[in-house]
Amino acid sequence: MSARKKGVAAPEDLFARRRKALVERMRKQPGGDAAVALFFSGEEQNLVPFLPDPNFYYFTGVESPKAALLIHTTPQKSDELLFLPAPDPAAERWTGKVLTAGGLTESADPDPVRRGAMKRTGFGSLSAYHQIEEALVRPLRAARTVYLDFPEDAIQGPIGLTQLFWERLRARYPFLELRHLGRLAGGLRRLKGPEEIRALREAIAVTRDAHAAAAGHLRPGMREYELQALVEYAFKVGGAQRLSFPSIVGSGPWSCILHYEKNRRTMKAGDLVVLDVGARKDFYCADITRTYPVSGTFTKRQRKVYDVVLAARDAAVAKVKPGVFVHEVHKAATEVIAKAGLGKYFFHGTSHYLGLEAHDVGSYDEPLEPGAVITVEPGVYIAAEELGVRIEDDVAVTAKGCEVLSADIPREARDLEALLAEPRKKIIL
Repeated sequence: MSARKKGVAAPEDLFARRRKALVERMRKQPGGDAAVALFFSGEEQNLVPFLPDPNFYYFTGVESPKAALLIHTTPQKSDELLFLPAPDPAAERWTGKVLTAGGLTESADPDPVRRGAMKRTGFGSLSAYHQIEEALVRPLRAARTVYLDFPEDAIQGPIGLTQLFWERLRARYPFLELRHLGRLAGGLRRLKGPEEIRALREAIAVTRDAHAAAAGHLRPGMREYELQALVEYAFKVGGAQRLSFPSIVGSGPWSCILHYEKNRRTMKAGDLVVLDVGARKDFYCADITRTYPVSGTFTKRQRKVYDVVLAARDAAVAKVKPGVFVHEVHKAATEVIAKAGLGKYFFHGTSHYLGLEAHDVGSYDEPLEPGAVITVEPGVYIAAEELGVRIEDDVAVTAKGCEVLSADIPREARDLEALLAEPRKKIIL
């Protein structure tokens, strides 16, 4: 399990503390002294790599599909129960050994498989996933409130496991009050602990090396997908297991499309290319953008726009500190761009939270606090000139201000040009 890697606290320490903090928040809610909370890890889709639900992983450190976490609070105590998949030897011929719930011996003690799972996860109580509804019967007799973790895009997205589960509960227990567990979880996830900052640094370091690899090969005549392949190769070599989001490699006219993902165009001399990429390492995401001149040097017009965006980035970063709201960071960037007469070409937010997700959870109606990590990414997109510039860094709020976690990735125009002036490396296939 990734949670036991060097530098990250063991589950019984880190994840148990997080669950304790969640219970404290539940108890502060009306009716929270008799409540049930349930997280699902999610289920595998055919031939799609499984990624556990971020909230479930945050409180358990468990990566298994078909797993769940049940927390039951009363005025006297709280109980927690982890559900894991039941052993399935036939399935393991396809998937290999996975973490399972094991079973009980004839004397009703945990068998060796279950004891091993309890030791690995740090949970004192463990059961099989298919026994969730049976395990809920007793807690629901006393509970007044049920907390479920609904997806934020529930209106637009497909009906998921959590919604279907609530429909069954509501039919049987119509007196229960439903509350959104994700909002409580988001309040905790918004502020990162030291182990999370370390994980983010690692993801950012991998992304830094990927940007260096891309800059070392960039030249006119390359396809955008060749640059994408170099970036994602560097991710893998650096130990990143996944992408934070689909890589954006937008050149020429596509530099003005914010979430361009086709990456098929041949880059030409005189183009700018917006490289917006992020490695996801041990579940934590980096999100870093640089804009490179494909020919190696900016034109006079490109340099003028680039320097405006860089000044906006600097002004926004200077604003990041405890007590400041994210909209104030955005205002600092927009004022610089508007003063340069380019205000109408900046039409997205400057910042979002970063963590277990590229667009991580957390309230934007609360001021920044130490431990919050946000992106700072102003941009100017002049479609008529096929001129798009975005500069993005990852910034941690500290007690005295902030730290740019991606500070060692070149961003000054002269530094980019110096980097691109070095001999181009050939792609060897």
